[in-house]
Amino acid sequence: METLLIGHRGVAGSYPENTKISIQAAIDLGLKWVEVDIQPTKDNVLVVCHDHTVNRCSNGQGRVDELTLEDLKALDFGSWFSTDFSGEKIVTLDELLTLATENKLNLNIEVKVDNHPAEEVVQTLANALAKSPMPQENVLLSSFSHDVIRAMHKYCSGYRLGVLSEFFTRKDKRLLEEVSAYSCNLNINWVRTRQINKLQQAGYKVMCYTVNNPNKLKYLPQLDGIFSDHPQRFMP
Repeated sequence: METLLIGHRGVAGSYPENTKISIQAAIDLGLKWVEVDIQPTKDNVLVVCHDHTVNRCSNGQGRVDELTLEDLKALDFGSWFSTDFSGEKIVTLDELLTLATENKLNLNIEVKVDNHPAEEVVQTLANALAKSPMPQENVLLSSFSHDVIRAMHKYCSGYRLGVLSEFFTRKDKRLLEEVSAYSCNLNINWVRTRQINKLQQAGYKVMCYTVNNPNKLKYLPQLDGIFSDHPQRFMP
């Protein structure tokens, strides 16, 4: 069994997270997988951004779901990290899917919702995926939100699903079964050997975030995947 090495938000340790240059850096490193976060704008366009506000990762202020795509495209999503990346623009889901398809990159797309209804956001996602030439098997859809997972099970038929959890609960276990999930994606700081073994024995892939120190893996069973801001540290 090989442990998948997944670039977290591209290569977030060295580049501004969730931007085109960060995703391109993962491609240039030879990574086969990256994880990104998507959420809706005020005008219902899905964009690649982790936080519900743009305050941390841009030169702007405000909530993603209260700004239009035009508002967001006017912001600089690179300079906060380093002036070397000034002028980096927010990426739409459509742009991301095109980039990934052209480079045969696999995507773990984490869906985030706050004020928008989960079903509405997932229907927008399903439409974007249906229009994209990206093969289904190159995509893993995930979320911390159980409502989003259930909506993806309903509207994104055929796509693999990953249930994200900070602390694995009985509700998470029931959801894994309910949606026939592919993976359970857990926090490396709280995961336990027994949990990993039980989940793998039940047929689920176990992937852990965010793993930036190779020593973290020493005392755990082999994982199916790790998400890292510094994937170079895990490469030969």
